Amino acid sequence: MYLLNFVYTETRGAHNYWLNKETVDARPDHILNLIHYEDAASLAVAIMKKKAGGRIFLACDNSPLSRQEVMDLMAQSGKYDKKFKGFTSTSGPLGKKLNNSRTRAEIGWEPKYPSFAQFLGVSK
Repeated sequence: MYLLNFVYTETRGAHNYWLNKETVDARPDHILNLIHYEDAASLAVAIMKKKAGGRIFLACDNSPLSRQEVMDLMAQSGKYDKKFKGFTSTSGPLGKKLNNSRTRAEIGWEPKYPSFAQFLGVSK
């Protein structure tokens, strides 16, 4: 079993939902731990090949971002026509920065996309 937080592609994921809503009633500084769909799938296959059943592994790219950082990177990428207006809340949980170095070492896996910024072709 493996745990995911924010799974994305260029056209799928919370970032696209937020972009289409234009404003979202959520705090901008909430931390997200991201992983691309392809990386999540490749990690699942790697875990199955290791026959590591019955254990829990963490799936993320080790490059956590806030909600606002995600949306800023989308704007910087120039790949999206819509403009996000912002997050409107200051309350709610902040989230946690997670690290899956232990999973990577144990399974022998690395993500194709080491960060959301790198996936979008934007320097952070």
